[in-house]
Amino acid sequence: MKKTLLFVLVVACFASCKKDDNPKIPSVNGTWELRSISGGFSPGVSIAPGKGDKYQFNTNSTYTKSSDGKETAKGKFSINFTGEERGFKYGTITFTNPDYRDAFSYKPDTIYIGTSIADGPTYQYIKIK
Repeated sequence: MKKTLLFVLVVACFASCKKDDNPKIPSVNGTWELRSISGGFSPGVSIAPGKGDKYQFNTNSTYTKSSDGKETAKGKFSINFTGEERGFKYGTITFTNPDYRDAFSYKPDTIYIGTSIADGPTYQYIKIK
């Protein structure tokens, strides 16, 4: 009887456990172009389409950053989302070349890298591909 009761409890435990419903991690894959810089001690700057630096984020967690059509950085990246607010998922992004981590927020057509909380700049990128 004890073995049967133990078996029933174990089965009931496994049956009641369900896989965590983690929200789907959004994909930042594609090409993103810088459109504005804000914060810090200077006024915001808008950048015309076709004139901004670009990030290319790839499915294998690699990135390329370019300016004026020339590669300026290349390496691996990772994103750690920690929350969501006003339609943006936010957290941090880490780059390997150079080793760098910064605040990051995302929605399907816009990403922000950096934070002006400590008088630093925030870079707004728009998805172009």
